[in-house]
Amino acid sequence: MDEWWKARNTRNFVQNIPANTNTLVVGGLFDAEDCFGAWNLYKAIETKAKNNNKVVIGPWFHGQWGGRGDGSYLGNVRFGSKTSEWYQNNIEVPFFNYHLKGKGDLSKLAEATVFFTGENSWKQFDQWPVANMKSQNLYLQANGKLGWNKPATSASFSQYTSDPSKPVPYTEDVHLRRTREYMTDDQRFAARRSDVLVFQTDVLQDDVTLGGPLYADLFASLSTTDADFVVKLIDVFPDTFSYKAPAPNGVDYFMGGYQMLVRGEVMRGKFRNSFEKPEPFTLGKVEKVNFYLPDVAHTFKKGHRIMVQVQSSWFPLVDRNPQKFVNIYEANDNDFQKADIKIYHSSQYPSSIVLPIIK
Repeated sequence: MDEWWKARNTRNFVQNIPANTNTLVVGGLFDAEDCFGAWNLYKAIETKAKNNNKVVIGPWFHGQWGGRGDGSYLGNVRFGSKTSEWYQNNIEVPFFNYHLKGKGDLSKLAEATVFFTGENSWKQFDQWPVANMKSQNLYLQANGKLGWNKPATSASFSQYTSDPSKPVPYTEDVHLRRTREYMTDDQRFAARRSDVLVFQTDVLQDDVTLGGPLYADLFASLSTTDADFVVKLIDVFPDTFSYKAPAPNGVDYFMGGYQMLVRGEVMRGKFRNSFEKPEPFTLGKVEKVNFYLPDVAHTFKKGHRIMVQVQSSWFPLVDRNPQKFVNIYEANDNDFQKADIKIYHSSQYPSSIVLPIIK
């Protein structure tokens, strides 16, 4: 990250917001344009500014809070109510009426108003991340398992081969333009590929509610000097699941076995330790790759499963990595090469995803 990008990072300048200014940061859980921005702009204002600052996050694509649809669904996933209309009537209009016209009452507007998918409900909090959030590791295990206990085996890993000439697509269908619905798309197409690792829990016996920042904490070794790491958090619906009528056609909407993308993010491996000073991987050496996935607000319901997929391409959302430590803008065809990638899940190298659990 050079000076050009730093000068365009709004978070570097929020300390200049006057103390008598009221801010309402609004964003979407499934904003394909900038899922990172709203969460982290709010946090920066809270840290650096002295003004009255609130945040609202709904189950929306980019701008959907402002009248682009009613916010009752995205792609195949239903949210149980017209969330955009609820926001406009209960927060947006009252906020501007109060601060611009001196009308109404905002005493009930919470510090953070966040919609939790899965359970499909609005929640209000005194802060974000919430006070009772506890970070908990969910560990990758042998044989495609996910578990809360640290692996006990001394040597265990899963391996795949990433081929830049056959990258993992971001969606199953072919589109002329990038979709916004991919943010909740079914991931079964990816789970079937040999270059995607799949780990999942047993069927959940209780609800698991996540609210806050996610982190991928991987231990990996490469046969090349660079690679991308894409981590996806997925809600696996029961085989018998369906959204009950009324639906648009008046019948139940069958969603059995759906693998809903809840959150996904990529880390270009050479930036694993610094965005300013890229570093090559040492062939065969186990190295830590830790990175942030934008905050999440989702409940995995009893009877569902939690899944994590790991891959090294996400095309064309992310440009292909040659998997060689070069300036990608200057790479030629000969620089693109296959990489054998090992993701470790042992007692010494316990790869995991760090979940923000809310009890």
